[in-house]
Amino acid sequence: MWRYAFAAPWGPRFPLAIAAYTDCLGTELVSGDVWTVAREVDKALQLTHVPPQYGLELSNAFFGLERSGAIPGAIEDCALGMAVLVLNALPQAELRFGTRRAKEYYILYEELLRSYGHLWNASGFKWSLKTHQSAGYPLILGLRPQSCFGLDLKIFVYETDFASKPVICSQGMFASEVFVHQFLLHSSCHTEDPNEADFFFVPVYAACVMTKEKKLADEMDFFYKELVTEKLRYFQDQGGQDHIFLWSSETYDFPSWVDYIADSLFLSVEAVPIECTDFDFFSEETADNFGAHCQHCHWCFTRWKDYVIPGFVEKWSIEKMRDLEKSHEERTFTACYWADWAEPGSPRRKDGLGLEWNGHTGYHGADSDALAIYKYANTTVRNDLQTLNGRANFSIGYRFTRITEYFERIGECHFCFAPKGLGYWSNRLYEVLFAGCIPVILSDHIGLPFDDFLDWSTFSLKWPMSEVGPVLAEHLELLLQNQSLNPALSNQRVPHRCWFDYNSEDPNCSPYLGLLRFLQKKKAAMPRSPGSQTPNVGSSWSSGCRVVVTLVDSRELKHALGYFLFKYHRGVEISESRRGCQIL
Repeated sequence: MWRYAFAAPWGPRFPLAIAAYTDCLGTELVSGDVWTVAREVDKALQLTHVPPQYGLELSNAFFGLERSGAIPGAIEDCALGMAVLVLNALPQAELRFGTRRAKEYYILYEELLRSYGHLWNASGFKWSLKTHQSAGYPLILGLRPQSCFGLDLKIFVYETDFASKPVICSQGMFASEVFVHQFLLHSSCHTEDPNEADFFFVPVYAACVMTKEKKLADEMDFFYKELVTEKLRYFQDQGGQDHIFLWSSETYDFPSWVDYIADSLFLSVEAVPIECTDFDFFSEETADNFGAHCQHCHWCFTRWKDYVIPGFVEKWSIEKMRDLEKSHEERTFTACYWADWAEPGSPRRKDGLGLEWNGHTGYHGADSDALAIYKYANTTVRNDLQTLNGRANFSIGYRFTRITEYFERIGECHFCFAPKGLGYWSNRLYEVLFAGCIPVILSDHIGLPFDDFLDWSTFSLKWPMSEVGPVLAEHLELLLQNQSLNPALSNQRVPHRCWFDYNSEDPNCSPYLGLLRFLQKKKAAMPRSPGSQTPNVGSSWSSGCRVVVTLVDSRELKHALGYFLFKYHRGVEISESRRGCQIL
């Protein structure tokens, strides 16, 4: 194995001249073309995302060197090129050999950096030695133990089949499902003793497996049902009330969740999730089905037990936005809204609704002109924003070629619009905060993370979705002219951003601290007791009612009456049949 070869075969770390490690000319066993590709990929990754086939090419080159025993010679020829190969091979290493092997490769990468990182520009080429996901690898691979912030919490973490590839799943705005899991697994909060556990975390990389492995809603439903009824050994001890599930998108990716885990705690990016009575596949050609079968569920998320968490923004993106953001005095645009960037090779995503995003163009920030499904998801606010295109000092448009161009533009803006998407939540909200831009939230029912201790009015604005137009523009111009009218303009925005950074190293400010504070409060409010408990719904509910309602199925009944009336109404009996569902 390479780990033994790397430790000793050539003695001291620098037995040869520096040039020997930076020549990158190729050897008998590795072509110089490999280092050329490594340089080009490393350079491109400083500006934008790179099509996956290049990462695959570098992975195959690295695995070939390992099989042939050529790694020591390759390091002597091009040490930092070797580091690039190793780093880009990690996702494929996990896919082919498992996470443990990927961890071993990452340790090799770190040793290469310690030994040769000071040569990053010795050859005239400036190596970056990063990928867009690499900043998160130490956490998700368990190489950096995590604190519990001094809180009195113990959390048992299950193992599940759909949470086995953290490296592969650590990319994109849904990666909170990975980072929260790996943080809890490697933190001092973690316990392997169920008897001392305050909570039980159930990791499922639902958004990832539906994207990468093409899992459909019915497959996810089967997986969750089997998981809850057969594999969560301690679920019934408290009726599931001490079990935690995380939803990283606008849907709860367990269609039958209300029948199995309704009493469990939910960590969710969306406070008004989308529920569908028909979970069949929706395409651009059948987008009208969305309006017929799906709606935002205002009772699915309950604030007494559930908690909003932020979406995920990669550390690479955060660092780029901070590098490109300008001071208040240097910003040239009053307000901005750009639908990001158009990139080849963007991965398809099938979310909990079965929606499949186009594989050739990034649609983050799209409107109904680009995606027909948005016509039925109450996202006309995105189209309305385009009517401000052409207004003086407003930067409004659709696409940048590179993501760094988008970052640069929002770093030049005082206000950045964060409109509703398919869900009410918006990852754009967190992106613009990292760019130092004041978010203008255009999503009427959005749930904001950590609003129990963060005063969002001090660093953001909220405006009705139905009133986007010249009046909004004039209001922002007035605020800019008279800064005393808007505390966000004079407020320090930087201290708040660490609450939304899943790679934050600030011991007093991170999303993990925010959600653990919530759990600490839940622990105090919900002491453990034997058996399942049912919340007391109070004496205001009538009993002994006699009402007859015929609906299509029980899910529609739950939407019509709401969760508590459905589950806890005294004197109400639910019966289901092929003819429908009746309240008797």
